[in-house]
Amino acid sequence: MKKQILNIALGIAAMLVVSTSYGAVKNSTASENGYTVQSVVDGHETTTAFDKNGNWVYTIHRYTPDNLDKSIITKIKDGYDKYSINGMQKIEQPGQDTVYVAYLENATTVKTIRICNDEVELVQDYTKQ
Repeated sequence: MKKQILNIALGIAAMLVVSTSYGAVKNSTASENGYTVQSVVDGHETTTAFDKNGNWVYTIHRYTPDNLDKSIITKIKDGYDKYSINGMQKIEQPGQDTVYVAYLENATTVKTIRICNDEVELVQDYTKQ
């Protein structure tokens, strides 16, 4: 069974590589609940999870500050223009709206915000000591 799941995961990973402009599989992990495929897609780290039947569960794209989605940067800067963006994740799930999680920092605070449906929400706010 594990071998079958691993073969499915590697097949999906191969499809990811073929269907993207730039992709490379880094790792594939199987468990009794399903499997995940970690890869580099279009220059950013991506983790895609599937259940034990091969159904897509979620995909998380991780962006570095130099590889951020420009439209999301604009939304972030509207409310947090005095912060630098340290990184961002784009989370996709079937039947759900795409959610972005951004990590911001300035001289005194670190913030985590969530962007979904053009709404920006503060999730965490830490004061540096």
